[in-house]
Amino acid sequence: MSDNFKRPQRLSWPDLPMPTARIALLVYMLLIIYASLYPFNFNFEVGSAALDWVDAPIPKYITSFDVFTNILGYLPLGFLTVFAVYPRLKAYKALVFALILGGILSGSLESLQTWLTTRIPSNLDWWANMGGATLGALLAIPLDPKWLSGSGFQHRRIEWFGLRTSGIILFLAFPFAQIYPQAAWLAMGDWGGLVINQTIWKGTFNFAGLEIATTMLAWLAAGCALALTMRSRAPKVRILFTLLIFTIALKALFSGMQFGINKSFLWLTPSAIWGMIFSSLILIAFLQLRVQWLYLVAVLSLVGMILLLNIFPKNPYYTATIQEWRHGRLIHFNHLMAWLAWIWPIGAALSMIKGLKRPKSI
Repeated sequence: MSDNFKRPQRLSWPDLPMPTARIALLVYMLLIIYASLYPFNFNFEVGSAALDWVDAPIPKYITSFDVFTNILGYLPLGFLTVFAVYPRLKAYKALVFALILGGILSGSLESLQTWLTTRIPSNLDWWANMGGATLGALLAIPLDPKWLSGSGFQHRRIEWFGLRTSGIILFLAFPFAQIYPQAAWLAMGDWGGLVINQTIWKGTFNFAGLEIATTMLAWLAAGCALALTMRSRAPKVRILFTLLIFTIALKALFSGMQFGINKSFLWLTPSAIWGMIFSSLILIAFLQLRVQWLYLVAVLSLVGMILLLNIFPKNPYYTATIQEWRHGRLIHFNHLMAWLAWIWPIGAALSMIKGLKRPKSI
């Protein structure tokens, strides 16, 4: 072996900041503020001081749901904070910053809840929030620098979606748009029967068949719309079905949080399962079509889903579910998720219109 030969050096990944993580952290903080203070019915004449909750006795009745919800709500905050402050702060410094940020945010919101007639500030909630922020930060700190700096995410994003941000937004919003129940599983865009007054229907309906058809059109519309935002070499089938599995898990989690673990999968009816299976098989075949045909399928499916949701009468069991959901444990969070379910189809339509002008990016 020549003396001039040198063993190749292992390149270290550059420590770069991740602007997207800082934006995501800010958006999530605004979401926490909204969920903690909605409906903003402040009453400053209650006669309590802002910090009375700090040394108040522990509430007599403590539910595991309240503690779990507070931990879960601040876990993403701690997780995103580590990404947002990298590489300026690493390891234990990032952990300390996440604790300070979580403590200040949670403490400020608990103090503001003093003057909300529908909220009760508690030091137990503050400790649970701190625990969630700590757990989230501890989950993020051991990650590889290529992920903390965003280089790994950026590589995947460019490889799968190119420079289009609409695909990423639709992709991330889709699972959360399913949390608030619609008339059929995976369906979105129920605008309260704005198209035709549903009282014109006098006959009885096969609601199971209607749910199957709506679920099929919903998944075809969402799958095709998301596939159109991806690049040709992206593993579309694998990405979409990973998204579907995550969506099912997220829906089950929030259903269990709302009404108990025994009702986590109550929404997954036989009609929803068959509709999801049939549409998944059809979607795999449609993803092999040319882009022009895929656009046609996406548009027809999206229009068909919206028409079925807004024209035909609602299943009585769905109506009962909505009433129970609106008064569930996450009553303030449900309102926000309902808006997301209403506007997702509009976002998908705008994304497809924009994509028609840039066919090479698909």
